[in-house]
Amino acid sequence: FNNAAKQNIEVTSPPDDSVSSLEFSPSALPSTYLVAGSWDNNVRCWEIQQSGQTIPKAQQTHAGPVLDVAWSDDGTKVFTASCDRTAKMWDLNSNQAVQVAQHDAPIKTVHWIKAPSYSCLMTGSWDKTLKFWDTRTPNPMLSIQLPERCYCADVLYPMAVVGTANQGLVIYQLENQPQEFKKIDSPLKYQHRCVSIF
Repeated sequence: FNNAAKQNIEVTSPPDDSVSSLEFSPSALPSTYLVAGSWDNNVRCWEIQQSGQTIPKAQQTHAGPVLDVAWSDDGTKVFTASCDRTAKMWDLNSNQAVQVAQHDAPIKTVHWIKAPSYSCLMTGSWDKTLKFWDTRTPNPMLSIQLPERCYCADVLYPMAVVGTANQGLVIYQLENQPQEFKKIDSPLKYQHRCVSIF
């Protein structure tokens, strides 16, 4: 245990409040980066060196807590979801962030979908919708009504899964156009906070 404690390295300039989401950069990038969304309304990016030491690179701000973060497949962009009811696309090369999604309530989940025939951003919200966005246009390509508020989600093409309030689980197939595949009654006693496809 003592050896393990010595291996832990705190990031330089950590967030000022609870961390809500963490994501390492995809292998497409030559270096390793870490992004973290926080309840202090910020999303931060660090470069992780071979030694484990961290170099703060950049940060962006929302008007509310950042609940989720996701990388694009090529590692050039980070998507952020916030209680301010927006999702942003942060271009790391220019350090510019633009709004690419909008809901009627906080956005809880954000995932980049890279399919053979399309690419899009999937956002899940407490407004009980799942939306799919072409980041170049202001309106969603598709909006799907959820049975309840979205609490967690995961994407592993060609499938997506969403965990909702009241312990709901909905699976979607993503080929051609996203559509509901099946609903599952949760085997768990308590509310889902995270879900993973493997």
